[in-house]
Amino acid sequence: IWVYGNSFESFLVAVVNPNKEALESWAEGNGISGDFEALCENPKAKEYILGELSKTGKEKKLKGFEFIRAVHLDPVPFDMERDLITPTYKRKRPQLLKYYQ
Repeated sequence: IWVYGNSFESFLVAVVNPNKEALESWAEGNGISGDFEALCENPKAKEYILGELSKTGKEKKLKGFEFIRAVHLDPVPFDMERDLITPTYKRKRPQLLKYYQ
């Protein structure tokens, strides 16, 4: 997951690389069909992930402005080929912002 916040915006957004098996299992349990890429585009899947993030935020007692308000599910993990992470798997924030903007 990569969370982005901007002082000119009133909320946080996140790019999530969901676990394939977990998302497919959730979809099967909720009667949603499609391949992994289609599931990542499904609004119900995004709603589910956002709900899980909100639930965790409430458990950790985050303040209102610290909650994620929108998610983008990307089926392709962050990788060095797209120059999104370093060889030590640290996220390159400027490149991530440019890629997902």
